[in-house]
Amino acid sequence: MSDENPAEGGVVAERLTHLFSTVHPAGRKPYSTTEVAKAINEKAGEQILSPTYLWQLKTGKRTDPTHSRLTALADFFGVPVAYFYEDDTARRTDEQLELAAALTNPLVRQLALTANGLSDNSLHAMLTMIQSARRIEGLDPADGDGE
Repeated sequence: MSDENPAEGGVVAERLTHLFSTVHPAGRKPYSTTEVAKAINEKAGEQILSPTYLWQLKTGKRTDPTHSRLTALADFFGVPVAYFYEDDTARRTDEQLELAAALTNPLVRQLALTANGLSDNSLHAMLTMIQSARRIEGLDPADGDGE
């Protein structure tokens, strides 16, 4: 999708839903549309969007967001506005969000910090053990490059 064309409602809805489910402080539920709209409007000092309009965007019932509204949403969630327009940017951003979410777990963070500096052979052995543990626990394989 290019920057000249408005983002499609389905894509905006899908990406907004993903941001709502992924980007929120650790230890709390996702933001509500009311919280997001209120924070955006307070920051702007004016009414940018209502909770109802935001819900309509999130559910795909509204498909015509302005660039300024998408910019405000991108700023709130800490992603580039291109997230709503460009598939490659969205993919890279989602990977970064997934990593950031994983690192909110203190044990995952400690594991990563402890593994830093090990040889590639040791890292591959650890990765194999973690993948085996995921299978044993019935979890889906973790995203990644599968090395």
